[in-house]
Amino acid sequence: MTFAVTATVAAVSTVASAYSANKSRKMQKKANKAQESKGRLQSARDSMAQVRQARIAQAQIIQGSSTQGTTSSSAAQGGFSAVGSLTSGNQQFLNQMDSMNSRISSFMGQSQKYAGQASNYNALANLSMQAGTAYSGYKAETEE
Repeated sequence: MTFAVTATVAAVSTVASAYSANKSRKMQKKANKAQESKGRLQSARDSMAQVRQARIAQAQIIQGSSTQGTTSSSAAQGGFSAVGSLTSGNQQFLNQMDSMNSRISSFMGQSQKYAGQASNYNALANLSMQAGTAYSGYKAETEE
């Protein structure tokens, strides 16, 4: 192969590699967003389940205290409040987990960006090495 053909093939390969790496990063970004959306939906479902369970528990406390005639007792009111407080703590935990998942997704996106850049620089370095090797071979042929 001549130097020009080798250099052209190397350049085309480098461009194709960079294009593919860029497409890969874009698709990974879409996948991460979909994964994050899935996590948020699951978190919302968990949150609704927590609220539902709290309402059931509070209704059972009210029903039990009404049956016994102790609706205004401190035990009934304390139990009712404790369920609400526990649910609030669980909701806060779910919100923190959602926030952490968002941060993780952001860091993964940045990581993929830098990995793609590294891949592009690697392809460029390989192209330079191939061109240098081809040129030295070409130069040796012409000097003979």
